[in-house]
Amino acid sequence: MIQWHLLHFGTATGPSLPFITILTVAAAATALLLGLALAAFLQRRSRSYLLIVGAFAALFARSAVAGLSTMGYLSPANHHLLEHGLDVVLVALVVAAVYLARSDDSTPEYES
Repeated sequence: MIQWHLLHFGTATGPSLPFITILTVAAAATALLLGLALAAFLQRRSRSYLLIVGAFAALFARSAVAGLSTMGYLSPANHHLLEHGLDVVLVALVVAAVYLARSDDSTPEYES
């Protein structure tokens, strides 16, 4: 039997194997992207790269929130509050990174 909670659904017996698989793959892929973003930041050392690291960290935190919710550590209300709060943080960080990158006065090294 399927139970509907706002726009999300799950089975009465708990999360399905496909859901757990997708959540695990998403968390692993996001962790990899976070690592790559951190490596890029350490190489470039710019504020825009640091903001992108923060955005990927927020994206990884969304997977963590979903996992905690799936295991029953977060109520549906707290899950939605954290999930949508992290959405706001992620978007704000990406917009700030793009703004900083576009407003940088310096000329890239490859241009003369």
